[in-house]
Amino acid sequence: MDVAQEYIKDVEKIAPCPEVALDVLSIAHEADCSIARLAEKIEQDPGLTANMLQMANSAYFGHMKKITSVRDIIVRLGLETVKIIAITSASVGLLKSPQEAYALGRGELWRHSFAVATLAHIIARYARARDVSAIYTAALLHDVGKVVLDRPLQLESYNRGPGDQETMVAVERRLLHTDHAEVGMALLEKWGLPEAISVPVGLHHEPDQPRAKRLGVKVVHLANELVHLTEYDTEKSKDFFFDVLAYEDRKADFPEVPNFESNMRLIIEEFVDKYHDSVAVFEL
Repeated sequence: MDVAQEYIKDVEKIAPCPEVALDVLSIAHEADCSIARLAEKIEQDPGLTANMLQMANSAYFGHMKKITSVRDIIVRLGLETVKIIAITSASVGLLKSPQEAYALGRGELWRHSFAVATLAHIIARYARARDVSAIYTAALLHDVGKVVLDRPLQLESYNRGPGDQETMVAVERRLLHTDHAEVGMALLEKWGLPEAISVPVGLHHEPDQPRAKRLGVKVVHLANELVHLTEYDTEKSKDFFFDVLAYEDRKADFPEVPNFESNMRLIIEEFVDKYHDSVAVFEL
C-alpha cells in the first residue's frame, strides 16, 4: 500500500476531491441530521443540484409528482436516496474523462461504474444488506484508481511494452507495483470515506483476502463481474444482452451472495430497466 500512497500524494491535481458531495454524505450520516443544513450544502453546487433534480425525477425512483427542490428530494425520497443521488451526480465529473491507458473513451469509465453501482444496489437490497448506500457508493467508485494511474500507466506501457495475455490488473502490478483497486482504496481513505466504502473498492479483485468475506466486498465483486458479462449500448435503450452461458461457466469463481442465485432473472431485469431510466440524465 506504500506504493499506492505515493500515487495519491498530489492527487488533487489529477482527481479533485468532490468536496460538496463528501460533505453531503457526512451530514446525511449524522444521527441528528438537519434537513435544512443538508439542503443548504447541496445548493452550494449548482451543477450538483441540477443533476440531483434530474435524477430524482427520472423513472429510476418512480415518482409521478415532479420534484422541484433539494428539500423535496430529501423529504420525499429520504436520506439514503439523497446519498445515492449526490454521490452519483458528483462522480460524473470525476470519472467522465477518457482513460487512454485503459482504452476507455470519454464517459465510458463512468457508464461502466454507474452500471456496476446500479446492479450492486439491487443485489444488496435482495441480500438485505444493512448499508445499501455504502455498497452503492463503493461500486460507483470501484475503478476510481484508474483516474490516478492512467498517466503513469501510459508512460510505463510506452517505455516497457505490454505483456502477452495479461489482465489489466496484472499489467498494472508489473509496471507500477500497485493496481487501481489499491490506489482507489488509498484515495477514498484520504478523502475520509468509511471502510464500508473503501474496503470493497480495494478488494474487488482480491476475493481470497480475509476482509473480502464481507458482504459489501462480495456484492461489488459480483456486480462488476456480471456487468462485464453484459453487452450494452447506451444509445439503444433495449440493446442489452446478459450472457447466461458465460455466467454458468464462471459462476463457481464468483462469491456467493444471499438470495442472488434464486432471484437472478428478476435482478438482471430490474438492472436493465433502472440503468437506462437514469443514465440518460447525464449527458457525457
